Amino acid sequence: MKEFDYSEIKHYKLYNFIKVVFGPLFKLLYKIEFKGLENVPEGKAKYIVAINHTCALDPIFVASPKKIPPLHFMAKVELFKNPLVAWFMTHMYAFPVKRGKGDTSAIDYGVKILEEGHVMAICPEGRRIKDKDGVPQRAKAGVAVIAKATGADVLPVAICCDGKIKAGKKVVVSYGKMIKNSEMGLEDADVSPHAIKDAANMVMDRITELWEAEKH
Repeated sequence: MKEFDYSEIKHYKLYNFIKVVFGPLFKLLYKIEFKGLENVPEGKAKYIVAINHTCALDPIFVASPKKIPPLHFMAKVELFKNPLVAWFMTHMYAFPVKRGKGDTSAIDYGVKILEEGHVMAICPEGRRIKDKDGVPQRAKAGVAVIAKATGADVLPVAICCDGKIKAGKKVVVSYGKMIKNSEMGLEDADVSPHAIKDAANMVMDRITELWEAEKH
């Protein structure tokens, strides 16, 4: 497997081409309904998009609307083992993370993304949820660690479907209100590991609220 270059944020034309050409077909295929797009900032803003992890297509669902900027999203390193898949994912702004191994390269790269004015996407649960109903689970600390390091706010997004997501079924993508960095208690210089975990849980709780609103 070719090593991912974490040294700089590169720009690719493929992302916009795929979004413009295949986006409408993708939305039709999955019957996607978008809610809360008014909560997405206009223009430049430092924020992380946090998504519940339902399937491999989560970042594509969330990035489909025209007003959503390119999302640089964290994906498990195993997906990058195939050279062709790795090339495609890299050109779609994915970057690898070694789950459960304290991968500081991926965290540092996420910080770089935000500091250079781009938008990062992450699934706080850290893994795809295999529950057939897609019930959101507890968060890992990563989203709060990066928010703390950058001062970024967090945009919670819930993906909801009645049962397993597949072509022909309705998928609702709900964008919640921005969670300010100060609201997460991450502004102080010294923030305890417990406070970091609480902040990550707050993000996941907001995602779960959005998800539950669609299930009832």
